[in-house]
Amino acid sequence: MSSVTRLRDGVVAASPALRAARPKSPTDVLFVVVLAVLVAVHLTIFFAVLVLAPVTAAEQASIDLIRLPVEVARALILPFHAVLLVSLYVLGRRAAGRWAGVGAILAVLALNLRADPSAIIYGPSVATGGWIAASLLAAAVALLPQRRVLPAVLLGVAAVAHALMLLALPAFVVALALFPSPSGPLARDRVRDLGRFVGAWAVPFVLGQLLWFADLGADGYAARAGEFLREFEPHALVPWFQQQVIVFDAWHFTPLTTIVLAAFLFLAAGTGVVRYFAVPRPEETGPRLLVIARRLPVELWAAGLTLVLFSLWWACSGDTAVIDPNLPVMAAVVPIITAMAYRGAKWLLTVNRFWALCGLLYLIGLVLARSTQLLMTLVQAFQA
Repeated sequence: MSSVTRLRDGVVAASPALRAARPKSPTDVLFVVVLAVLVAVHLTIFFAVLVLAPVTAAEQASIDLIRLPVEVARALILPFHAVLLVSLYVLGRRAAGRWAGVGAILAVLALNLRADPSAIIYGPSVATGGWIAASLLAAAVALLPQRRVLPAVLLGVAAVAHALMLLALPAFVVALALFPSPSGPLARDRVRDLGRFVGAWAVPFVLGQLLWFADLGADGYAARAGEFLREFEPHALVPWFQQQVIVFDAWHFTPLTTIVLAAFLFLAAGTGVVRYFAVPRPEETGPRLLVIARRLPVELWAAGLTLVLFSLWWACSGDTAVIDPNLPVMAAVVPIITAMAYRGAKWLLTVNRFWALCGLLYLIGLVLARSTQLLMTLVQAFQA
């Protein structure tokens, strides 16, 4: 063993101890304080809604299925909410460091869940399948780089909880098909892995249907299946402009203000995504376009394609409610856009003084906007 190798191994072995011994900086203290405040705000919103929010028709239908008191059913959402927050933090940190993870958590409840008068969701503790599906979707995205079977199982369970989570399956399959199979370099290896993924997804989905059938009986299951399939029936289209007003009205601010803020958000997030495609990876092989496509991590492909499919479905559905049907992607995927915006602004800080100033001003505006939205959600949680 060479002296260089021994030195490298010694440094790697000692690195945890070095990190532990490194004195805490003011930034570390600020990070802990901000994260603690965010968690406290999330818990306050969760329990305020649990105690104060009235039971909607959609929540009552879910409670009738599981046959639990409303307080118990709502409390059971808490571990799923924790999974959602942890998964988003992991995804944000993986993209651009710990502050991007904080940004993703900050963005979860920036959404005005009560924006749809016909399908109000009072908060994260409401006992419907949307928030459960969102947490499972976020966990599946976060686990995708290291695992294949477990994310598929999580997506299958999510599809039992929320009908439209069926759309996530083709999104994940396409994302996985872009990358080499971990089983081998041949095409049949990739096909086998994709088949295994679909099979792992099908097991909990089919089991869930069998459990519903055994619990509800033939007539009850047929009625529930009818509601399930009704989501995919063609409807009269809503005019495009009206759809945009519905979407941009769901973020506490006026639609015009939200459109302006979203334009800056997408510019910064687009910069963050382009940085992936612009930076080559080591040992790249294959067709040029495929090589460039693979620079974006597989989990971001899966999340992005899921968002695209949900958006396409909603655009053609004729539905005038945007939160309830799209809740899984609104809570699990849209916050990743904030993390990507932080990634883009963080890169601008390194370009030159002008772009560094632009990036800094944008980050200040992003924090202020998201914090204001979260504060409005907090106030809203105490209103019945």
